[in-house]
Amino acid sequence: MNNEEGRELEAGPDDANRRLDKVLRSLLSELTLSEIYTALRKGKIRVNGSKARPNLRLVEGDKLFIHASLGLKPRQPFSQKGEGGLSSLEDILILATEDLLFLNKPIGELSQDAEGGVSGLTARVKDALWGRSAASLSFSPGPLHRLDRNTSGVLAFSRSAAGARAFTALVRERRIEKRYLALVDGEVREAASWHDRILRDEGTRKSRVDASGDEARASMRPLVAAAGHSLLLVELHTGLTHQIRVQASSRAMPLLGDSKYGGASARGEPWHGGYILHAFCLGFPEPPFPDVPRTVFAPLPEASRARLVGLFGVAGLAAALEEALGTAP
Repeated sequence: MNNEEGRELEAGPDDANRRLDKVLRSLLSELTLSEIYTALRKGKIRVNGSKARPNLRLVEGDKLFIHASLGLKPRQPFSQKGEGGLSSLEDILILATEDLLFLNKPIGELSQDAEGGVSGLTARVKDALWGRSAASLSFSPGPLHRLDRNTSGVLAFSRSAAGARAFTALVRERRIEKRYLALVDGEVREAASWHDRILRDEGTRKSRVDASGDEARASMRPLVAAAGHSLLLVELHTGLTHQIRVQASSRAMPLLGDSKYGGASARGEPWHGGYILHAFCLGFPEPPFPDVPRTVFAPLPEASRARLVGLFGVAGLAAALEEALGTAP
């Protein structure tokens, strides 16, 4: 084999200032870090024609040579049709900025791809951004937070490495405001603060209030109540799995239709269509980029809106949503 047989790749804007070894871990995912370091030492990986140290910070336009023996796999478009483009997300796209995408996740869709070949929204986003992400050696778009499969609403995806870093920093520092609409059993009349500890059981895939669990904090205010049901506006201050569903259920106001946590269908009462939990808005008191607004809203799915109108009437729901909009950051 010719010692120079291999591929040359060019660092893109999302690779700038990233350590060489971090980029290589993404490109050569089947190699161990030790094997990557050995390849660098032997010159099987070079930057701009020269050997390079693992901690080298890349510059946009740097040329990386990777020897064929290292098994670099060709990067393929996610869609075999090669269509892509943001137009393919038109039905769920709320806002596209330079670094972030905000989508209105439908009920029943996974936030990210699952085992067994089950595709989630990540597959659609990768397809849509293929032309852009192909120019980067290390960046792959993905969801920046999660929504349960049967929760609808605003979901943010990274459109660049800078977007992923900035959003993740805001999540870590709890500088994003998340508000949900939740339909619950019972006529709730007063606002409240919820403060519990929640423990997750991965065996049963359920969570429960437990003194040994993680801190769970939220604020709740009722928007409309009638016929034994209420629509709540819930602001999450922490983000634990199933947090709203668990905290509401523990206060004898489970989400209507949430059979896992004691909703109407769990008691044998008729309620079809599953529960309604909608990520209504994301608020940014300090937006991460100039083109990101202070608040990003997600309209209710038509099916959810119709069911809520059936319970509270057109005027009742309109007044509730107007109140919810008025509380936005």
